[in-house]
Amino acid sequence: MSGIDLHTHLSDGRFDPAVFAQGERLGVTRFVCSNIGAYAHHPSPDDVREMNAIMIAEMARHPGRLLGYCYVNPRGGTRTLSDLRHCVEDAGMVGIKLWVSAFADDPLVDPFLEYAAEHRLIVLTHAWRKTTGQLPFESTADHVARVAARHPDVRFLMAHLGGQVESAIDAVQPFPNVAVDTSGTIIGAGDVAIAVERLGADRVAFGSDLHHSGLAENVGKVLGAGLDAAALDRVLGGNARRWLSEVTQ
Repeated sequence: MSGIDLHTHLSDGRFDPAVFAQGERLGVTRFVCSNIGAYAHHPSPDDVREMNAIMIAEMARHPGRLLGYCYVNPRGGTRTLSDLRHCVEDAGMVGIKLWVSAFADDPLVDPFLEYAAEHRLIVLTHAWRKTTGQLPFESTADHVARVAARHPDVRFLMAHLGGQVESAIDAVQPFPNVAVDTSGTIIGAGDVAIAVERLGADRVAFGSDLHHSGLAENVGKVLGAGLDAAALDRVLGGNARRWLSEVTQ
């Protein structure tokens, strides 16, 4: 198995090299990563540019093993769009990371999604419906469903199985341009099974949410989902390989 982890983060501006050795033992050989810095909900354009510069430097330190998402605060406007072009066309990033600076379906996001469609980027979109403590601009699966309907040519990867798995999966199921990653609780083998059953194995991809969660636990969650060999290969790496092969810089 040559697995790919589609949802990781830098920790204090670095990607722990020990993860690569652990990944080799577990069959995960590449990691796609974003840098959201100190987790400020509304970083300035200067802060975002610096975060992405740090991510680009980490990619250079680990060529071929560490790929990058360009972190975007859509409220940055044309300047942020220019930064995105640099991240993709000059630095070789393969996707966009959307977090909680704006809802996923906010029209402010549209120019970035149009660029993503043009370059077949993976748009990793945070989504989590919480019982309490929902952040002011934290997307749920309903936001992802609405934006996916508006941008059918964009490849969305909804993070964390949407938080509340069954309702989230049902919300995005009608939109074939939305896949989900497996990050979230480390005991959610049943959640992975539900996602594959309702979406199909071609719309589910492995994500760990490193460095906030353990790699082994997340691999174990997928292995425990009872998938057949073909589905397991697609979830752990096959889908990611196909999507990454379509990205153009």
